[in-house]
Amino acid sequence: VLNLESEIEIQMKFSVLGSGSSGNSSYIEMGNKKFLIDAGFSGKRLVEKLNNIERRIEDVNGIFVTHEHSDHIQGLGVVSRKYNIPIYLHEITYGIIRDKIGKIDPKNIKFIRENKTVIDNCVINNFEVMHDAEICLGYTFEYSDKKLAYASDVGCTNNIIKENFKNSDVIVVESNYDYNMLMTGSYHWELKNRVKGRNGHLSNTEASKLVSQVMSDKLKKVYLMHISKDNNTPELAYSSLYEMLERDNKSHLEIEIVSENDL
Repeated sequence: VLNLESEIEIQMKFSVLGSGSSGNSSYIEMGNKKFLIDAGFSGKRLVEKLNNIERRIEDVNGIFVTHEHSDHIQGLGVVSRKYNIPIYLHEITYGIIRDKIGKIDPKNIKFIRENKTVIDNCVINNFEVMHDAEICLGYTFEYSDKKLAYASDVGCTNNIIKENFKNSDVIVVESNYDYNMLMTGSYHWELKNRVKGRNGHLSNTEASKLVSQVMSDKLKKVYLMHISKDNNTPELAYSSLYEMLERDNKSHLEIEIVSENDL
């Protein structure tokens, strides 16, 4: 008797290790490949955070960098050197962070020069987003028939981000501030204008609108991250998205709020 096991659905696994001004890093697993997106904590903290989700930094196959800000690259050089991990990043970003991250084995510097990076059966697309960095990248991760879209720091939405976010199973996007809290809060005007400007961050309303514009029947889950401690609350971010989903008859979608206090 020929006994064929039914094909097991290959899952993509994802976890936000930390999100906010004190550090940013996420973990994604596609089949037998494991990647970090940014490494904005000390090497020691990154190891601890991976241990907390029962993963080992020794198994990480690469780190994809979004941009040069220190809360995204703090442990990058240390973990690449210590654990021999390749770094995937834009050449302009490398030029800016080169001295900060220290000497890296040349074979582990992988410049992103095309829109698409293929590693075994994993396809990682990159696209430029607006933020006050020289270059800031968003990513989509595709494996089997699954797609996860990721943009951690975004000043405004445009057609590029919308096109890349379409047909996603999972969307990971910042929902940084509540407009009223920002405008009535303690930030001076220059900083308020930077946060809400085209190269700053997305408000709850803007993040919710983006999800509404790109979601399809494939979409199962939305992560909202980079939630400001000063100008937002997890409850406000959640209710903004939930109310929009309710209007679109999609309130069954799973929403996960990633706040700094959780991590």
